[in-house]
Amino acid sequence: MRLHRDAPRPFLWTVAALALLPLGPAGPVRAQDTQVAEIVVTGRRVGVPAFERVYGPTIIDAATLATAPQRRLDEALRAVPGFSLFRRSGSRTANPTAQGVSLRGIGPNGAGRTLLLVDGVPVNDPFGGWVYWSRLPTGSVETVTITRGGGAGPWGNSALAGTIRIETRQRDGLDMELAGGGDGTWLGRATAGGSAGGWHVGLSGSAFRTDGVMLVERSRRGPIDIPADADAYAVNGVVATRIGGIAATAKLSGFKESRGNGTPYTNNATEALEGSLRLAGDGGAVTWEALAYWRDWSFASTFSGVNAGRTGETPSLDQHDVPATATGGILQLSFRPAAGHETDIGADLRLTDGRTREHFTFSAGRYTRERAAGGEQQVAGLFIEHAWTGVPGLTLSAGGRLDGWRNNDGHRTERDNATGAILRDDRFAKRDGTVANGRAGADWQASDLLGLRAALYTGFRLPTLNELYRPFRVGNDITEANAGLEPERMRGVEAGIRLTPGGGLTASATLFHVRLRNAVDNVVIQTTPGNNAELGVFVPAGGSLAQRRGLDRVVVRGLELDLGWQVTDSLRLGAAYLHSDSEITDAGAMAGLEGNRLGQSPRHAGTLDLTWNPVPALTLRAQVRSAARQFEDSRNQGTLDGYTVGDLYAAWHVDQSLEFYATAENVAGARVETGRRGDGLTNIGPERQWLMGLRVRL
Repeated sequence: MRLHRDAPRPFLWTVAALALLPLGPAGPVRAQDTQVAEIVVTGRRVGVPAFERVYGPTIIDAATLATAPQRRLDEALRAVPGFSLFRRSGSRTANPTAQGVSLRGIGPNGAGRTLLLVDGVPVNDPFGGWVYWSRLPTGSVETVTITRGGGAGPWGNSALAGTIRIETRQRDGLDMELAGGGDGTWLGRATAGGSAGGWHVGLSGSAFRTDGVMLVERSRRGPIDIPADADAYAVNGVVATRIGGIAATAKLSGFKESRGNGTPYTNNATEALEGSLRLAGDGGAVTWEALAYWRDWSFASTFSGVNAGRTGETPSLDQHDVPATATGGILQLSFRPAAGHETDIGADLRLTDGRTREHFTFSAGRYTRERAAGGEQQVAGLFIEHAWTGVPGLTLSAGGRLDGWRNNDGHRTERDNATGAILRDDRFAKRDGTVANGRAGADWQASDLLGLRAALYTGFRLPTLNELYRPFRVGNDITEANAGLEPERMRGVEAGIRLTPGGGLTASATLFHVRLRNAVDNVVIQTTPGNNAELGVFVPAGGSLAQRRGLDRVVVRGLELDLGWQVTDSLRLGAAYLHSDSEITDAGAMAGLEGNRLGQSPRHAGTLDLTWNPVPALTLRAQVRSAARQFEDSRNQGTLDGYTVGDLYAAWHVDQSLEFYATAENVAGARVETGRRGDGLTNIGPERQWLMGLRVRL
């Protein structure tokens, strides 16, 4: 698989820089014998703040992730019903542009409608909003906190359906994992840290590689179809210390990923460099946190059209250079104005710049046209959150945000490669606006048996630079950008109940109702071959033309259920279920979509989970995940069948330092349909997968 020649290589710079990290502190740094001492340096808080409890967050700890049958983080999180990427395929096989996160089936799309934070830093792609899960190994995560509902608190933009906060591990000692399995798959991870003289230094790295699986259903495969291979590498360095009452943490990270997309010509590559500085003060009546970050990402991808017999392909698009940068920061203060009261106030800022440079219109063995498109985006916000806990068992919370946004330098230029003549030169007007959002809720632990909560909220999401300016193509299916998209808005309400009847049983249920406005969707507008005069695009035979457009109103109603039963000290059962019913109630000019369901959103999804320790050294875990059928897109024509898959995990703990494990995913080899193209071709997910590995902790 080739890397595009024009893509910069910040990953190499990062490796060199991280090699110098141990020179930072004054004095030697070493692991303290074999003791594994946890050093909390990444944040000022432990657990969930009071103002967030009323929204019913789900917290997944490191022990739960360590026994997940799926060794990739996005796959492990699929055990939480309602957590989904745009398509059913995970980061093992999916193109990065299909890895946007959604919760509760609230409008899945490539950009996602959920904000992902790692150690406080937004990590959604600065150009497209999707997430590179390969840079987040499951074994490096300490906790995952999933909070559903609009993001009126810190970092409001993109948190339309909720926020996922990931905190990574920082400790002294050595922690390693190495595994290999089917389809030429192997993964490795190592973390080393040491402390001396008031300094902590940590260095971690991860690697993943697979020869891949076939993406096309067996009955339609041809000579042009090959396994979708992938490799990804990440390296992270951290230096932390305390200066008086201030904890300071500096991080530098590099990431490199390359993957094939199922035919010889189609592939994509990503390289990235990131840095952040986090300061936290915990003295006196006011605690505070300041965070600044910088991200430099480069993406490249090729696309092709495949003939009907799948014996050959023709290049259709070469996005040879898609650079993006993001800078930002947040300042947050927390104080207690009176007994039982807790207040957080703050401000945040995000600046994003992204471009796409691409070759298109392939004829006579070469590309005949060149396109450049992109722009800049700025978002600044002020927020306040307040919680009252003056009555035992009762928490009342309210918060609000005011955001200002601006899109600058939007452009799209196309030229003839042979003559240099400019064929299109669009300059989009500067656009800006302000958005106000709020949320409020109550949580009442009425008794040891019963807990009740209710919440209402609003949220917003700016269309990404990718949605505004970058077209793309999958096979013969073309999707055009739309610089006129408006910000998405959301209003929601939910009510929940918790039961703890004893005997190790816990149960919870949540009803929710959400309304989306201006929901960005890839709306198909032409399925016949020929030129589309409005957009200036030629649609090939067997293909389709879609454009990103805003649906005026979408309603999503649903129910979440969660059951846990600690049967004995060594046996735990769990079950979770999501019912999510979406309806396009007002499609504006696209009236034919009204009454339809959103694409990629099943009505029913659920998980059964069993963890058993028959002897202290042995851990066994089994999961069954299921989802009902869903539509490919908002036309509700192509249907993806429902599926049920079973996953297994087994581990033998030799001692506190050494552990062997094995996993099997989709043990029955169930068929999981992940996409249906305009010509009827169906993509499928991986069948049976297995890994065997070991973990070492010193």
